[in-house]
Amino acid sequence: MLSIAPVFAMVSPVVVIARHRAVVERLHLGTLPGVKAFSGELVKNHRGRRDILRIRTTDERGRELTLFLKRNWRPYKKDGLRSLLRRRAVWSASREEWNNALALQQAGLQTAPLVAYGEECGPAWEKFSFILTAAADGDRTVQDILRESHNGAGRRRVLDALALEVEKMHAAGLAWPDLFTRHLFVNETAVPPQFCLIDTARLEARRPLSRRQRARDLAALHVTAPLHLVTPRERLRFALVYAGAEVRALLPFIARRAKRLLKRRKFRDFCASLNH
Repeated sequence: MLSIAPVFAMVSPVVVIARHRAVVERLHLGTLPGVKAFSGELVKNHRGRRDILRIRTTDERGRELTLFLKRNWRPYKKDGLRSLLRRRAVWSASREEWNNALALQQAGLQTAPLVAYGEECGPAWEKFSFILTAAADGDRTVQDILRESHNGAGRRRVLDALALEVEKMHAAGLAWPDLFTRHLFVNETAVPPQFCLIDTARLEARRPLSRRQRARDLAALHVTAPLHLVTPRERLRFALVYAGAEVRALLPFIARRAKRLLKRRKFRDFCASLNH
């Protein structure tokens, strides 16, 4: 009979450093106590549950290096229990994000360079974790480009390349519910434009992906591109580049999912300009 005893064993704290070890240790980020005590430039605080800090430093050769430290202070217990059921082990949110980034990289997509992560987990859920990454490649996000760029040809280059990038991700059997325009940095000088993904904590792997899963991702991209910034023609061209002949079958799924998303306050900017 299969024993479940190992599932409930205590888990020792873990810290993994993949690159810039000397920098990590100089900043005292090589231990969980050091990470907890670190104070820096606050980028965002999610109601005390987690925070994100920007760290401007130098690498081993004295070159400028920007790092981002995300700390999970009060993880949701339901996430730990879900991971326990799926993996028969508790994985922290930071470990999930780390492994999701590796999966995307293996599929040929670029993510913010992974530097380090650490976790402290109990027998049933996470207690604390962190993930440290380098800055994403690219000066602007897709969201920035949609707001700032009025060059039609330039916008088409970016949106066409993005459609093919999303298709590549889906062809690899990876679905990303947080496919938001602000999570996609763009190297606009590359030919074709190249994308760097951030905040990959949520990812689903299944091959082939269902039409519903693909539509969910595309709807997330759609509702984070406000109506006054992207024309119907641009949206249709994106869908055609992504789906080709399948676009007619896919659009109703995207529309239904978008309707559900737009009921949430976080996506209220989608129609904001139409209310003035």
